[in-house]
Amino acid sequence: MIHERSKNKTLYVRTLDIIYPELAKRMKNVHNQFIYDFLSSYPTPPKINRAHFHSLLKIKRLIAYKVNQIQEVTRLTIGNRSLALELEISQLIEMIRMQTRQIIKAQEQIHQLISEINSPITSITVIGERLGAIILVEIKKFYNFRTPAQLQAFAGLKPSIYQSGTMNITGHMVKRGSSYLRYSLIQVAKLLANYSPHFKACIRLKIKQGKHYNVAVSHVAKKLIRIIYYLLILSSQN
Repeated sequence: MIHERSKNKTLYVRTLDIIYPELAKRMKNVHNQFIYDFLSSYPTPPKINRAHFHSLLKIKRLIAYKVNQIQEVTRLTIGNRSLALELEISQLIEMIRMQTRQIIKAQEQIHQLISEINSPITSITVIGERLGAIILVEIKKFYNFRTPAQLQAFAGLKPSIYQSGTMNITGHMVKRGSSYLRYSLIQVAKLLANYSPHFKACIRLKIKQGKHYNVAVSHVAKKLIRIIYYLLILSSQN
């Protein structure tokens, strides 16, 4: 849902740049709620020009200084005045708001479930509820994996090998297994490489050995898999 909302936010910014290119330069964040409220009511410069100053002030958190800024820019805008674009930006704002409500509701449910499960996975530095929930739901029954290597292969973190005579050349990472699990482990690995002294030393060593950053991160992710595997095994035995 977050990914889909991000795509709609990108479309919203693109449409806003066509309708009202000067607005983004004046506003630090065009995703503020008062900007959404403002554009929902006045999606094009002509509608803003026809609006009364006090009507604009009724929009929550839109102060007089900002209203003056917006009206000044509106008079000089080179934006495209299109009914189709007006409809598009109104619908995009509505979709972004709906998706935000859905994300908040899902996060609340994740919080409740993670609290009930009380998994040790969130005891690992930088693994919060969202990434922890993704990892757990993708692994499902971890005892189906007899070794950490099997879990590693399931996550698609096993590099491909091409053999030629007596030489082995390690190629790109195999894109099999759970893409969500792989994504989550890579994100956690990147955070650990920044905040954990042990993993920071690990990634620096791999880079010093000539490894690409992404390859070095995958090595951190593999270490992380082993930690998660044995942590869950020990937890199930207690």
